[in-house]
Amino acid sequence: MKKDFTTGAGIFVSIGLTFAAIFETFGQLTLTIQGLLPSQRLGIFFDIDSLIIVLGGTTGALLVNFKSADMKNFFSLAVQAFTAPAQGDEAETIKQIVDLSQEARVNGLLALEPKIKQIESDFLRSGLEMVVDGTDTEVIRENMENELAYIQRRHLKGQQFFLQAGAYCPSFGMVGTLVGLVIMMTDLSDIDMIASSMQVALLTTFYGSLFANGIFLPIGGKLSILSSNEVALKELMIEGVLSIPKGENPKVLKNYLDTFVSPNKRLTDGQ
Repeated sequence: MKKDFTTGAGIFVSIGLTFAAIFETFGQLTLTIQGLLPSQRLGIFFDIDSLIIVLGGTTGALLVNFKSADMKNFFSLAVQAFTAPAQGDEAETIKQIVDLSQEARVNGLLALEPKIKQIESDFLRSGLEMVVDGTDTEVIRENMENELAYIQRRHLKGQQFFLQAGAYCPSFGMVGTLVGLVIMMTDLSDIDMIASSMQVALLTTFYGSLFANGIFLPIGGKLSILSSNEVALKELMIEGVLSIPKGENPKVLKNYLDTFVSPNKRLTDGQ
C-alpha cells in the first residue's frame, strides 16, 4: 500500500517557514521588491516574511489535513468556482427528458439508443442506458443514488479544503502577530526594531484576514452553492429517468419535473 507522507511534510513546512520568517530570511528580498513597486504606500503593505508565515503556514496545515491526492485538485476546484455557469440547465434537461419520454411511448425504449449517445451529461446518459437495457427501476435508482452520494462526498471534500484554508489563514496571522510582539519586547529602546516588529505583527494579521475572507472562504461558499445546484439537477434526472419506463404521459411528467425548479426558470410549451 502506498504511503502518504504529507503529514510530516506539512508539519515541517509550517514550522520551518515560520522560523525562517522569524530570522527575517527574506528581509533583503522584501526591501528589493519594495523599491521596485510604483508606490511607497503599496510597498509598506508588502512583506515576504509575513506572507511566508500566513501562506506557508496555511499550506503546511493543509498538507497535514489532506492527502496528497486531494491537494492536486486545488487549482481545478478554484477554476471551477471562477468559471461556473451563471445558472443551471434544469429547464433544458426537463425538455430533453420529456422528449425522450415521448419518443419511448411512440416507438419503444430501443428507439432511445441513438439519441442517448448525444446526451452530454454522463450521469443522465448512464441512467438512460440502463433503462434501454431493461434494468429494473429499483436497481437504476440505487445505482444513480449511489453515484450521486459519491459526487456529494467528493464535493464536500473540495469545500472543506477552502473552508479549512480560510480557518488556518487568520490563525497563522495571529502566529505572525505574536512573533512580531515577542521580538519587539526584547528591546524597547530600539525604535527601528520596534517598527519592524510591529510591521510583521500587523501585516500577518492583515494577510490572514484578507486571504481568508477575500479568497478562501468565498470560494468554499461558492463551491457549496454549486454543489447544491448540481445535486438538485441530478435528483431531477433520477426522477426523469425512472419515469420513462413507466410510460407516463409527457405533459404529466413535465409538470412533475417542473416542481424541481423555480417558476421563472421553467420552459413554457413551444419553447
